[in-house]
Amino acid sequence: MENLIAVIIVVGSIIVSLIISFLSVKSTKTTKDFYVAGGKISWKLNGAAMFGDYCSAASFLGVAGAVALYGIDGWWLALGFFSAWIVILLVLAGPLKKAGKFTVGDILSSRFSGNSIKVLAMLTTAIIGTLYLVPQIVGAGHLFNLLLGWNYLTTVFLSGGFIALMVVVGGMKGTTINQAIQGGILLAAMLFLLFAAALLYYNGNPLNMISEATKVVPPKIAMDVAADVIAAAPKETVKDAVALTVAVRNAAPDAPSALTPGIDVKGIWNQLSLALGLLLGTAGLPHILIRFFTVKSSKDAQKGAEMTIVGLAIFYFSVLFVGLAAMKVMYPTLISLVSSGEIGKATNMAVPLLGKQIGGEVLLGIIAAGAMAAMLSTSVGLLISMTTSISHDLYAGILRPHSSDKERVRFAKIGTVVFALLAILASIWLKNQNVAVLVGMVFGIAASTFAPIVLLTLWWKKLSKKGVLWGLSIGLILSLIFTFAKFLNIPYIYGIKVLINPALYVSPIVFAVTIFVSLQTKDKGHAEKFMAMTH
Repeated sequence: MENLIAVIIVVGSIIVSLIISFLSVKSTKTTKDFYVAGGKISWKLNGAAMFGDYCSAASFLGVAGAVALYGIDGWWLALGFFSAWIVILLVLAGPLKKAGKFTVGDILSSRFSGNSIKVLAMLTTAIIGTLYLVPQIVGAGHLFNLLLGWNYLTTVFLSGGFIALMVVVGGMKGTTINQAIQGGILLAAMLFLLFAAALLYYNGNPLNMISEATKVVPPKIAMDVAADVIAAAPKETVKDAVALTVAVRNAAPDAPSALTPGIDVKGIWNQLSLALGLLLGTAGLPHILIRFFTVKSSKDAQKGAEMTIVGLAIFYFSVLFVGLAAMKVMYPTLISLVSSGEIGKATNMAVPLLGKQIGGEVLLGIIAAGAMAAMLSTSVGLLISMTTSISHDLYAGILRPHSSDKERVRFAKIGTVVFALLAILASIWLKNQNVAVLVGMVFGIAASTFAPIVLLTLWWKKLSKKGVLWGLSIGLILSLIFTFAKFLNIPYIYGIKVLINPALYVSPIVFAVTIFVSLQTKDKGHAEKFMAMTH
């Protein structure tokens, strides 16, 4: 078997996750246990779990891979991912815990009565969660393809099936413990790779990665400005990373370096849209918001968020340096993958390939285990948030309000399988997309739907029920139109340029529509009581 040692390490980590899930079966008898672990998670465990939940395949594979292919411009995503948590800590963490029990629909229905809001919130949760699942499964598919040489289709079905099994068996308690452990694994793997690369290639000083990056033409740009030079270079040069970087730089002395911004995310409007989408998007992600319902108090919610911020700061700085190291060390490999049209593999597998280059199968196994931990951690969190929403908001809230806990948990588990299958089918379609770019688009949808609505619900007394319904509906429709236009490479919609994500267009529209409709209508819900409870 190819990469046997690496496979053993990854399989071992997966078995541990399964064991934890099975050990948690006894703790998932009631809906509250299955949805939010009974609200009894400590702030330390929740902080570690939120870190693991948030550091998805996009962070571990996609961002570092984007840096390896495009340079520092690929770090835009990491900056946005991180800065969003400041907003969550200062604005959302405390009030969220006081406002909701299980879902985003709970937050809205705590203030406004009626089923329409619950259904719309459930639908939005399902769409965001399913689209966010796709990059996790895409990353897992590429990873298993690299380790085992298996067909991508096979690996995608296996990955999706395993993710569903973890949720069905373990519920929120098993998910939380797994996320905390997996967060530790991926942080340790990234730090280990950083220091190993520094020792072997940069005289033990990570800062040398920055100075060396000024001399390197990013692989994606190299194929645009020096493809003929690369094709004509002797085999010895093509196989030697240093010789190839020098040859490309000599052929294109004025080409951008790895520290040149604006290479990947071109144009000020794309950059602004990406920044806004990432900044607001986290505040609209259901699998992040649900984590604040698993602790005992609003103070614990805030302390957990603080812990997450510290972990993310260390992690994302490490990602930048590892991405720059991958660009230099794996330069010939990345050039080869780009030239053969395997952009998805080049970006998503740059970090595991660097691990194999530095430490052989053992380090490849450690890095792959970290990547798998990132994918599993985020994926199970997404499935929990989606299935909780359909079971609590739709099944128990509307279809079968007198159903038993057992029936509701069973419905949630069936939903897990359905959502996993939908995500698997979408992952087949989007096989060659950078997982970080896919996640950035989903952040744009979250920033255009839940983020403005949740912020206004928690902080604006004059918000009305019709304002929520109009704002959330318009945000969902418009953000999906622009997102799928991007997937389908449609450059313009009625003369409007399609940007990297929909946030810059749609988020301000949602705020404006919600505020305008609210000022024209009278149903403010239980505004005074709600504000007193949350603040």
